[in-house]
Amino acid sequence: MRAIAAFEAAARHESFTKAADELNLTQSAISHAIRSLELRLGVDLFERYGRTVALTEAGRAFVSRLRLSLNLISEAFEAPSRPGRARLVVASTAGIAERVLSARLSSFMAAQPDRELELRTVTGVGEVSAGEADVAILYGAGACAGLTQRRLAGEALFPVAAPGADLPRRPEDLVRAPLIAQPEHPWRLWLEQVGLSDLPVHATLTADSPLAALELARSGAGVCLARGLLVRDDLKAGRLVRLFEAEAALREDYTAVWNPASPRADLIRPFVDWLAGALEPPAPAPTLHAA
Repeated sequence: MRAIAAFEAAARHESFTKAADELNLTQSAISHAIRSLELRLGVDLFERYGRTVALTEAGRAFVSRLRLSLNLISEAFEAPSRPGRARLVVASTAGIAERVLSARLSSFMAAQPDRELELRTVTGVGEVSAGEADVAILYGAGACAGLTQRRLAGEALFPVAAPGADLPRRPEDLVRAPLIAQPEHPWRLWLEQVGLSDLPVHATLTADSPLAALELARSGAGVCLARGLLVRDDLKAGRLVRLFEAEAALREDYTAVWNPASPRADLIRPFVDWLAGALEPPAPAPTLHAA
């Protein structure tokens, strides 16, 4: 256990010196403890460059499994809120949590009365890698070494606005409309894919995120580009309207990411299966005008 504690601290700090300070040991003691662990496992856990250390691939895999185990040990000392219920920790970015999961999780909980679910907002897979979350739901996750990934849904981009009488009737009318820009999905991306790259549009408002742009659009401040899944519920409720049929396909997908060594795999897979079904494309949303 001392060797495991030494390894976990060194892996977290990427430093034998900082691990020694945290555990009130000498650097030599940390080094010997980790070396004994490497001999027992038969692999090198760290690459050593003088005073600098970095985890090897085997070290990253081992620390990922180790943190899952430590997390379970920690939970064993916590009194469960309701005995007999299985707890699942789901991590996602703020946009997915607010626009995708929040409106759908009630149906999952109703169908799974023996589950407890905790939703955390994150920016990446760090909490899954560290064993602090069971599964992450991300957009454009990219490659995640050592983790299992499953594609849940694709995505497309199109213009939306609050309902009103003076909305653009044709894409060409966007040159006279108040446009909302945001850096993640610039207007040029949509215009080029729909064959309007020469249209001289100019945004009068700029938001720093897709969620902020949608808030402005819902308030009636102008037209913004939206990812379809993020506005599906707004379109259904009539808070926003889709202006044209023309859309730009995006390369990124919504993806579920989890550790294949997780002891909660029997909880994760049914949740991912349910979410994949919940995110299946609905019938095409009505548009005010054809593009």
